[in-house]
Amino acid sequence: MQNLRLLKAIVERKDRVRRGGDEGQTVFEYLGIIVIIALIITAIIASGLAGDIVGAIDGALQDITGG
Repeated sequence: MQNLRLLKAIVERKDRVRRGGDEGQTVFEYLGIIVIIALIITAIIASGLAGDIVGAIDGALQDITGG
């Protein structure tokens, strides 16, 4: 019974590899992620939140370093 499960897993793995598998990312998927990140950064800058974020980070760093 255990041998059948192992054989089934091996055959399924080879079948996935033969079909190209579902591993890896395409250039378009990476490009989509980059575009989304750029849109988020642009929205933060345009809304004026960038200064608040920098101030909060600055304050946190001063609390940590005792400055």
